[in-house]
Amino acid sequence: MMVEDRLSIMPDELIHKILFCYDMKFAVQTCLLSSRWKLVWTLMPCLDFSSRQFCTLHKFAEFVTHVLSRRNHQIEVSFVKLDFYGAADQDFVREIANYALSHNVQQLTVSSSFSNSRQVYPSCLFRSQSLKHFTLTCNYMRLFTTKTEAPLDFPSLTTLNLSYIILSGDVFSKCVNLKNLTLEWFTIKDVEVFDIITPRLSNLMLIHGRRSIAINVNAPQLQNLTISNCYFSSLNVPPGLSSLCYTFQMSPCSFVQFSNDQFHSLNKVTICLSDCYPTMPWNEEGARKIINTLQQLHSARYVTLNADIVEYIALFPYLFSQYPSPFSNLICLTMDCRKKKDAVIVTKSSEARNFFLENSPSATFTMLLPKVLTLIRIIYSSLPCR
Repeated sequence: MMVEDRLSIMPDELIHKILFCYDMKFAVQTCLLSSRWKLVWTLMPCLDFSSRQFCTLHKFAEFVTHVLSRRNHQIEVSFVKLDFYGAADQDFVREIANYALSHNVQQLTVSSSFSNSRQVYPSCLFRSQSLKHFTLTCNYMRLFTTKTEAPLDFPSLTTLNLSYIILSGDVFSKCVNLKNLTLEWFTIKDVEVFDIITPRLSNLMLIHGRRSIAINVNAPQLQNLTISNCYFSSLNVPPGLSSLCYTFQMSPCSFVQFSNDQFHSLNKVTICLSDCYPTMPWNEEGARKIINTLQQLHSARYVTLNADIVEYIALFPYLFSQYPSPFSNLICLTMDCRKKKDAVIVTKSSEARNFFLENSPSATFTMLLPKVLTLIRIIYSSLPCR
């Protein structure tokens, strides 16, 4: 009885998908196990290089040269992933970048781990006619390891993710088709006003920005904005913004200054008080800052506030008579209490809730409770009446 060799009859496309679940070293080694698979790795359109499987960078660099020199050069590269430990100016970084970009790569992810405070990548990494998705990050927990000054030259790019990076000058103006931009753990130097000029940008995420400067977002098609724990003196965004997610800390210079007439058509707003500084004292000045921030978002229709914001404001109930209700266009107000371990916030929230709903009496109110409290409420409601 002959046993059917199901592995050998698999199409190359399926084999490529299986092998891409692992790095290139594993892919090459696996292909050596079968004469049918022997050259399959040379046809793979997705390449994953990781130095973690090598004892030295020299051996890793030799492996990179081996793979790229023996690969079928008629096959274009759709996705390249590079993960390495060491300085970014290594020859293999330039070799991989040049090969990928010369083979019309569309998605490129570069992740490095290095203990020095500054990484310098080869300039070829920052220009491509074909690239559509680019991610550049650092795994070492040291801030601002990469610096870029010249504009990124990616005319086809639609998604860009940068983290642990220093930005300066005009960076994004040549990314004319950019739709999604994420900046995480970043700082801005040498300018007092930083311009993000992207004519087709739709989604912008700013996470852990570390310098109190003004940021001007020149992106007329921007729809969704996320700001988390950033230190900006002011932020200017286009008036057509539809969705805002804003997380801040109760610490000095933690509030982004918005303009009262900046938001005309906000649909969905989520505001959260971060718990990064749980020991910071809750005082009246902080409560006033929170109310002022909410009033700058007066056009919002669907608003979600985390429980810490409501609890903070509720400590100073006399402020409700000193300020007008911040929202005038509410359809739904949601209080997110899922991180609370008890129901104390429920009893504290009534005055704050009335304050928020004062100018929108027909708006609905929803409270998201922790699973334990939700379960208790379900059990209680199912008990027979006495």
